[in-house]
Amino acid sequence: MNIKLLVFDIKGFFALFRKHFSTTSSLSYSFPPRTAVSGLVAAIMGYDRNSYYEVFSSEKCRIALQVKSSVRHVTNTLNYLMTDKPLTLKKLRGVGGSMQVHVDMLVSGEREPAMLSFRAFLNHEDEKLLNEVAERIRSRRFAYPPYLGTANNIAEVEYVDFVDAEVYRPSDEIEVHTMVPVSALSKVYPQRERRICLEELVPADFAEDRKLRRQENYIYEGGGRALRVMVDCEVFKCTLNGERVVGVFM
Repeated sequence: MNIKLLVFDIKGFFALFRKHFSTTSSLSYSFPPRTAVSGLVAAIMGYDRNSYYEVFSSEKCRIALQVKSSVRHVTNTLNYLMTDKPLTLKKLRGVGGSMQVHVDMLVSGEREPAMLSFRAFLNHEDEKLLNEVAERIRSRRFAYPPYLGTANNIAEVEYVDFVDAEVYRPSDEIEVHTMVPVSALSKVYPQRERRICLEELVPADFAEDRKLRRQENYIYEGGGRALRVMVDCEVFKCTLNGERVVGVFM
């Protein structure tokens, strides 16, 4: 089966994708979950908050993600204003005290200052919607500013390509460039100079009331290179800039 894939890069110097089970400290996933990527696309399209979960559900929208740069976690302490009711001018000015919160931020793992970089692959059953997303990203016509997890981490979204991809079910080992759900994983083949990373309890779908509907565990290569695996699911392959890319949808 052949499908259309919109490919775009998401970049930024800082990111925070808060783990849904963390409470007093804001722990971050090492990459944007599927829900964060769909939320970013919804912001570009101008959807209201919590109104797009069905539109970009796994049944209608397929998303894959590739880490393009190494990632490092840095812990900072932020002073949050106390904004509980009754809200007063003194509280907004910080006179009434503040609350210190440990925040787990993502930065580039490179020695020199660099941007985080993630590559998203998007397919939607509504071709008209997919074409509009592609046009908005290509022309940088965003309804709301895109960001990496929280509004203070502004992101750059760059159009890469709009390609034809073949979807098939492999019968042998393959080299995969994207996140691989552990639920679809049959076997991993360790390789020299390949760093296999595991991220657990990552949200994949929300219900209309923002209740968690599906979550997954994922493995990926920490430097953005391909992993040799066997999977029991459909994969896609396409050509970008003359190179063959194989991926698994989140």
